[in-house]
Amino acid sequence: MKLILPLIILLCLSVCLRSEASDLPELVSKRPLNAVKTDRPPTIDGDPSEEVWKSAPKAETFFDRRNGNRVEDQTIAYLLYDAQYIYVAFYARDSQPDEITARETVRDSKYSGGDDSRETEDNVEVVFDPFLTYRWSDLTRFSVNAIGTRSARLGGGRAGKAEWKGDWEAAAKRMPDGWAAEMRIPWAILNYPSGSKPVTMGINFRRFQYRTKIESIWSYTGPQGFDELQGRWTNVEVPADAFRPKLSLLPYILPGLQRSDPGFRSGLDARYTVTPELTVVSSLNPDFATIEGAVEGIQFSRSERFVEEKRPFFLEGGDYFSAGDFYVFGPYFYSRRIEAFDFGTKVFGKVTPQDSLGVFAAWDVSRRSDVVARYRRDLSPTASVGLFFSQKSAFDDNNTVGVLDQRARWGKLGLGSQWGFTSGRDSGGHAQQVNLTYEDKNNFTSIQLKNIMPRFRAANGLIFFDDYRGVSIYHNWNAEWRKGAFRSFSLDVTPRWNWRTSGKPFQRGIGFDFNLETRSDWRFSVEGEYARFEDQTDSQIELSIRQGVSNRFRQWGIRVSTGLAADRPSTFIGPRFSLRTLRKLDIAYGGAILNLDGQTQQHIVTLGYELSPTRSFGGRVVVRNANTNWYLSYRNSGEKGMETYFILGDPNAERFVERVAVKFVFAL
Repeated sequence: MKLILPLIILLCLSVCLRSEASDLPELVSKRPLNAVKTDRPPTIDGDPSEEVWKSAPKAETFFDRRNGNRVEDQTIAYLLYDAQYIYVAFYARDSQPDEITARETVRDSKYSGGDDSRETEDNVEVVFDPFLTYRWSDLTRFSVNAIGTRSARLGGGRAGKAEWKGDWEAAAKRMPDGWAAEMRIPWAILNYPSGSKPVTMGINFRRFQYRTKIESIWSYTGPQGFDELQGRWTNVEVPADAFRPKLSLLPYILPGLQRSDPGFRSGLDARYTVTPELTVVSSLNPDFATIEGAVEGIQFSRSERFVEEKRPFFLEGGDYFSAGDFYVFGPYFYSRRIEAFDFGTKVFGKVTPQDSLGVFAAWDVSRRSDVVARYRRDLSPTASVGLFFSQKSAFDDNNTVGVLDQRARWGKLGLGSQWGFTSGRDSGGHAQQVNLTYEDKNNFTSIQLKNIMPRFRAANGLIFFDDYRGVSIYHNWNAEWRKGAFRSFSLDVTPRWNWRTSGKPFQRGIGFDFNLETRSDWRFSVEGEYARFEDQTDSQIELSIRQGVSNRFRQWGIRVSTGLAADRPSTFIGPRFSLRTLRKLDIAYGGAILNLDGQTQQHIVTLGYELSPTRSFGGRVVVRNANTNWYLSYRNSGEKGMETYFILGDPNAERFVERVAVKFVFAL
């Protein structure tokens, strides 16, 4: 561990160097597209044959994202703008137009995340980098599939309410030799640099063809996805009059009946856009009880499990508060630590094109207060430094965390570091980490040096372990094939050698994960681990199979593992399936049976029936050993105006709760 200090010194020097390394041809990367204004807005009907598109600059010649080859079925993208909107059109040629696939009708489903977050149908996408920072969290994406279903992911994170996320239009149309799409995107829903001079923004166009499983891209960023190689939209005159500071209010009322006792709850959410770069969000007496939370798994784990955040208030601007990595110590801010509050507010966005800021504060008047702040400075397209601060103040607990972190990359080589400290109750430790990475077309390697002291505690974070030091290695080898029976494979290997800070053994072992996918949409996986955890042995082997990998509407699979967990015999079985039937009824099941010192079972059945893109019925049943919880709901939401929710039961209770509630959300 004596190497950590000199490496951190080298690291701090490195971030002062500007770097834009690439061995890719300039001809197909960093491609320019000059901005052209129009005074004749196109009609958004999915057909780009309208005369106005003939004056638009064209993004032509798309490349296979995996290997850089020119794809056979080409795409043309068109781009125009005026003082109110950005207009985008695609013409996606297909030599087998009868094989074009589009099933999804739920808005924003493409970016919903989760284990099955993958391309599952034909779609096109435009990617904007308004501040030209080349950071994933700053990218804004708009996508439409071949039946016109829209999906958007706005830079920095944005909640789903139309009055907050902002509305945009899109349409798609089948053509004799493929399909086409058009988009109309208001400037008002974007974050962008303000000023009177023309600016250059990052831009790229993508297409996924379901039949061939090929993702093609206009400005080639390599299989690694190096965003500094994206295209440049030059000479953009950002509209001075398109933006006005705007206050959006979303009051709600929630009358209910629980076990014959009437109840009433109300609250208010507010969002204020200070500038195109900076946003304020506040919540008074927020309602979290009617939001369906993720369900924690039951498989054996040495540490606390991560459970995904679902509450819109914490999702809003969430990227600006992200600090820490799951593969290092864990996230320094884990919003699920804050279960409820009386009043919360956050400010997030760009202070300058190079400086990002997020500040969050919440108060539970009777119990606690929390403050979280995150600052990042971009030194170059591939180098940044950041600061993170978190404080919990409560009658029986107080905790402060501070972290300095850095990332830099020179082409395929990367270097990152973290230095953190804590203070407060049961706290007082520090932690350091240095991470050296190498990434090429088929391989990614990470070598990490870690040192975390016994009293390093983050009350609002998820630190998996403390009191250890050592070395961890992660290597991924992967490939994709465009012909033949097999589509892709990947192999992860993770050796690690960790000791307690006292010198006693902690974690020593190796794990691997092998996945093979076939062109007929099967996936076969083998995962294994042999490790010593202090004086105990973990030795597991897991086999899994899944059919319909790229079709969430008709999919089934099972996982089976066996071996030793903490020196004890352990077996695990996890069946799953999902199905769409009766045209609009979605049924999904996930099961888990763990035999370890007795049997633990968990079964989850989810139902959904879509009446329209904004109206649907839903429900979930969770059985965990002797406890059963279920709920049913109806929602009318996703567009402007009042939203209505009806719910029977409590989505997040351990057992069924006799409760009926109706929630009305008003947009002011």
